Amino acid sequence: MEEVRSLLWMIMVLGAGNPLIWKLLQQHRTPQKAAYILAHPETDDQLHLPEYVQRRLRQVSSEKVDEMLEMCEKMQQSILWYGDDAYPERLLSIENPPTLLFYQGDVSLLQDHLLLTIVGTRNPTDYTLRIEKWICRELVEVGFVPVTGFAVGVDITANYCAMEQEKPSIALMGCGLDQFYPHQHAAIKPKLAAQGLLLSEFLPGTAPKAANFPLRNRVLSGISMGTFVVQAPLRSGALITAENALEQGRDVFCIPPADITDRRYLGVVKYLRDGAIPVFQSQDILYEYYTMHAHMLTASALYTLNSRKSESMVMTLGQDETADLDRKKKKKARQKQDLPEEPEQSAETASSQAVPTAEMDAFETAETFQMAEEELSLLSRTVLAQMRSRPVVHIDYLASVLDVSMQTLNAALTELEIYGYLEHLPGKQFRLHQ
Repeated sequence: MEEVRSLLWMIMVLGAGNPLIWKLLQQHRTPQKAAYILAHPETDDQLHLPEYVQRRLRQVSSEKVDEMLEMCEKMQQSILWYGDDAYPERLLSIENPPTLLFYQGDVSLLQDHLLLTIVGTRNPTDYTLRIEKWICRELVEVGFVPVTGFAVGVDITANYCAMEQEKPSIALMGCGLDQFYPHQHAAIKPKLAAQGLLLSEFLPGTAPKAANFPLRNRVLSGISMGTFVVQAPLRSGALITAENALEQGRDVFCIPPADITDRRYLGVVKYLRDGAIPVFQSQDILYEYYTMHAHMLTASALYTLNSRKSESMVMTLGQDETADLDRKKKKKARQKQDLPEEPEQSAETASSQAVPTAEMDAFETAETFQMAEEELSLLSRTVLAQMRSRPVVHIDYLASVLDVSMQTLNAALTELEIYGYLEHLPGKQFRLHQ
């Protein structure tokens, strides 16, 4: 418990995902010792803390830590630290893994399960949704556990595919677990936690700010064996997750686009060109893991799935499409009768987590987040400062000047590219947008 208290205090001072936390842990071995050094920066000549951190050191007391722990208990949020047996070893292998994870639900899903991260656009086409549902349902049926960022569109569709079959899925949030986000689907969070797992590295009360999502995405890719990009335009946030997956040595899967000239699919085209595994049916993912992880699969469901594949794929898809049309007709009929389809939100929940609906609609359905420069990570702002004197630079130059690992630099460059600050040129060069 003392380890959790020490790590929680450091996060409250430095912020979730701050790489300085791991730097202190690697130098001083234990969370307690690392927290002591941070609380007494004068004992370390090399520890140069910015003013905002020094201010937080004065503000965050042990009483504040106690209050945060009480809040977690009241909200029924448990805390997993990197030294726990339940902490996934796969996640520890990435750069700057989360030191703490807040969770609700079955944390055992992080061990000995086939986790597959599923990401994509918040505005999927009918083609995308039809293919995603078909593939996801089959993967869930044989034992895969979808991991998503719980965003509207592609992400939430994967969670629903699992819930419909009463199977587990995992939602990794870019905010505190207590936040009413995304508001269109917040009502299903208790059910998802009951069947699966809600996760976040962000403290309770943390709002869903744009700066949180690139941080979240490194965990989203790192927690799974592979990342499945369903649909993405060139500047989709889903591509940060795909880029992280490649840097972390994970598999990347993509559904081939309905139209290779359609801008809504160009992000997927890019990764297919660069060697991502194309997915035409669920077996294209299944067979990548069957040999090593057959014990995690449901044998009877796998047999049924293989039997089904002996039939015409076109016929099967046609049946699924007909079923979808039938469901849509029934839905319209219910709407005409003014029958509610989802449970109403309680007044208590609405008042405690009220968010302006129009503002959240715009935030949750935006394909990319517009991020002000001051909200970017420290490394991203440093890259921009370097490039203002050299509008076109090679990645090797930036790595040598900034003295950071290539993986860390790639994450910052991807963030800047997606938010429109940089353009990626051939030959690993980058140009500053004017």
